[in-house]
Formats: sequence, C-alpha cells, structure tokens
Amino acid sequence: MPNAVFLLGMVGVAALFGTLPTYAGPADIPVTAKLRENLSSSAVQVYGLERKLWLHVQSEALPAGKVTIPRLCAPMKSMRWLDASDAEIKFVPEPQEWVFSWKQAPNQSPIIEVDFDIAPLLPKDCPTAAAAGDGSVLLHAWQAATFGEKLRFEPQWFKNTVGYWTVPTDYAEWNFVADQPGTFTVAVLQGCGAGQGGSVVVASVRTATDEVDRLSFQTIDTGHFQNFRWNHLGTVTIPAAGSYQLRLTPGKIAKAAVFDVRMVHLVRQARAVE
Repeated sequence: MPNAVFLLGMVGVAALFGTLPTYAGPADIPVTAKLRENLSSSAVQVYGLERKLWLHVQSEALPAGKVTIPRLCAPMKSMRWLDASDAEIKFVPEPQEWVFSWKQAPNQSPIIEVDFDIAPLLPKDCPTAAAAGDGSVLLHAWQAATFGEKLRFEPQWFKNTVGYWTVPTDYAEWNFVADQPGTFTVAVLQGCGAGQGGSVVVASVRTATDEVDRLSFQTIDTGHFQNFRWNHLGTVTIPAAGSYQLRLTPGKIAKAAVFDVRMVHLVRQARAVE
C-alpha cells in the first residue's frame, strides 16, 4: 500500500506540473550531479556535485588525447578515470585553464572524476577572504589572482600553491576585507628550491586606487619548492576597516624562480593598554 500511495502521489505531481524531469547525464555519474555549462565545451561535458567534478570526455575528443576546462579556485585531493583508476592522467595547470591529457583512455565510460578540498568555483565567483574573530586574515593560494606570463595557481594535492614564478613582471594578488584598522604581522608559507633562495619580493597592501603600506623581504631556501615553511616578514599598517588587496611583486629573482606560495597570514597586533 505505501508504494501504491507513493506512485499515486507521483502521478498527481506529474498531472499538476507536467512530465517529471529526468537525468540526462551519463549513467556512471550521480543523478544529483548538475551539468556545469560554464565549465563544459564541445569536447567535454562537466558535471558537479558538492566537492566533485566529473569530466565526461566526448567520443570525438578522445583521439585528441586531451581536454581543457577553465582554471578553478579549489585545491585538488585526487583525480582518476572513473572506471579505470589505474590508467594514467596527465594534468597541467596553465594560468587560465587546466589541461587533462592521456595516452590511452578507457574503452568504457571515459569520465575523469576530480575530487577537491572545497567546492570548485570560477575565479569570478571566488569569495573574498574575510577577517576571523581575532581580526586575522588567512589568504590561500586558491584565492589568488595571478597576472603575467607564467605565474599560476597549481591545485595538485602535492602542490596547492601559487607557482611557476619565473618572470619578474608576474605578480599575485588577493582580495580581503579587514574588519578594523591596526598593525598586522605578515607571514608567507613558502617553498623554495635548494640554492634558489635570496630573491627580493615586495608585499604591498592596496585599495582600489592607492598603496597604503608595503614591506620588502627575501625568500628563504627550504630545500624544495614544495617544502613549505613560514617566512615571517614584518608588519604593515591598515588604516581603516574595508576592502583591500595584498599584492606580491618580485623585485629581483636570484636564480631560476622566486618561490612557491601556499598561504599568506595577516595577524592583527593587540593595541597597547593606555
């Protein structure tokens, strides 16, 4: 009887609202996943659900051996062919797009499943970093906007960094909101290859029209670009609550590359008791 009631209820809904919507995606993808048209193309249809994407490679695109999607704001946890997890996928994050390539695609269900730490968003939808209850602001690599020729966000689980910093005119910028004025210490979670330390970088705090403070620092050699250590830089003063940008700009590249940056932390200092 309960099943009959359920079926009658569904018939009633269909009578009121017309034909019920049906899932039109591949059978191997959860029916609750939504087509992400803003990430899809004629070569790949992208479906999303919470922290996962499924890249359904179209049959006509398989011989090309690669597909691209726009760069996203989220660090990766893993990626695999859905029905052939051992088959190799090569991933290259370019500054404005991500490239997935392969030598041999699965014979059945050519779908790449990508798992992220957070819901993947386009840069235009990336939330602005906000101050925590103690006034500090944590800026992640995935929140960075990169400008120039080579600099990019690298989302792989063993990187999760702003990297490829080989061109002195390239720079990175984070939007953030300070909830009150004050003096803030600045620290960068950075990695730098053996013998590559000593580059000079300027960290500046800016509004839409003006620079409000800056400090210069040197990168530290951590033995590997993905061996991250906190580099404590000094202090900057933020004059009022409001919206700001933190910009990192190379002043001098000592060797091959500046460094990799996973996070920047601004910590508001307590005011002296009067």
